[in-house]
Amino acid sequence: MTLDKMPAEAQTLVLKVGTSTIMTSDERGQRVNVANISRLVEVIADLSYKGFKVVLVSSGAVGMGCRELGLKQKPTTPALKRAVAGVGQSRIMRVYSELFETVGLKIAQLLVSQRDFLEQQRWAEIRDTIAACLEANVVPIINENDTTNTDGMRFGDNDNRASLTAVQLGAAGVFLFTDVDYLYTANPNVDPSAEPMRVVNEAFELDVDTREPGSSLGTGGMASKVSAARTAHCAGIPCGILHGRFPERIFSFLKEEEGDSTRTSPKTQTQTVSATDSEDGGEPEPEGTLFAAREGEQRTEAERWILSLPVVGDVDVKNPEGFEDLGSADLRTTLLAAAADSLDGLQSLSSIAHDGGIRIFHQNSEVARMRVSLDEEGACIPDPEPEQSIVLTPAADALC
Repeated sequence: MTLDKMPAEAQTLVLKVGTSTIMTSDERGQRVNVANISRLVEVIADLSYKGFKVVLVSSGAVGMGCRELGLKQKPTTPALKRAVAGVGQSRIMRVYSELFETVGLKIAQLLVSQRDFLEQQRWAEIRDTIAACLEANVVPIINENDTTNTDGMRFGDNDNRASLTAVQLGAAGVFLFTDVDYLYTANPNVDPSAEPMRVVNEAFELDVDTREPGSSLGTGGMASKVSAARTAHCAGIPCGILHGRFPERIFSFLKEEEGDSTRTSPKTQTQTVSATDSEDGGEPEPEGTLFAAREGEQRTEAERWILSLPVVGDVDVKNPEGFEDLGSADLRTTLLAAAADSLDGLQSLSSIAHDGGIRIFHQNSEVARMRVSLDEEGACIPDPEPEQSIVLTPAADALC
């Protein structure tokens, strides 16, 4: 499917850049990696010229604040961390503002919190604000509002935040810049036999060792990126993982439309292409790891909101009678009823009533996300209609 046949919002790309790309640390201390940020800004300008609307999700507020205040390590107390983030957030926006001005682009700062996703109306208002920025040819730069958020109401990492933004917008793709070239079968820093993974067709079937702490200034490691890719996969959105030092590699994930060298769309390849295929005129491999999306996967606004809800718990379901013979509509109803009996003990994230997400597992695979309402008395399913309360993941196909 070409961009010309997609709705206009499908031209949106969400890019996430982490602290490990924005900041660097050596014997001279912590400093801004101006070269990396400059290359990123140039790439966003090139994407804009090619017709894409770009949303940038940026980490780095705490790292930048540590540099400004001369701190050698991230603060450990919540109050100091929020204060440091406030210092760093203003500074990092100044850097972005000056660099984007050199390529003729305007930017807007959007600070969001997990609270903005707890109620569908508020979630839609945030979406509309981002869309208005894009319509005005402004690059929205999104970060979590670290200065006011409490630990119980945090996204935790911007990999997840970027994926949720892509789901919120119905974006064409989400790209996570990190400090490695690929997702590997194991941690390459400790396992010399680790192999790069070029294309992952089924994100929920992935079984690799992603244990790593991330950078000393960041909050996300490779495990958070796999989790983010799975969320995007649920919504039919491709996700790329690539090295932040080489942001131009994003173009290897995009294919040019015939007859128009300025128009591109995300690849949705479903099998790995070898180097030989590329030399023989086939489609080349992406310079990173591509979590492929399913062709034609569409989600309603209600389903996208459910996928965006903060996860408040997990539920394991066994095989009900006749489980394997159910169609997707009956499967949603059956899973909803099975999970309803396992909501005891779920804790609210706030002192006020709110909605949250439940991950439903079957034989260690996440087969669905379910919406629940939580208050001081516990959790319940707010809407008995499956279409408004539960979303099947691609892993559920094995059950139908």
